[in-house]
Amino acid sequence: MAAVVPAALGAFAVTAVWTFAAVNFPNLADGPAGLGGLSLWAVYVCYAPLLAWGPLLAGVTVAYHRRRTRRISSFS
Repeated sequence: MAAVVPAALGAFAVTAVWTFAAVNFPNLADGPAGLGGLSLWAVYVCYAPLLAWGPLLAGVTVAYHRRRTRRISSFS
């Protein structure tokens, strides 16, 4: 549990942060950088994989928990 709980909280936090960033990016992109056109699409393409980070971390956390808490069956 010492590894599963922080990993699960981290997965939730990373998912929340990158979802918030993805939803609000058009508002944030109008800042001092003034992104637009092709450069804006390049940013979307480069940062889009970060949306998968949280769910993938949650998946490996569940797999780790299942592997570590699996009961050993008797061989008969």
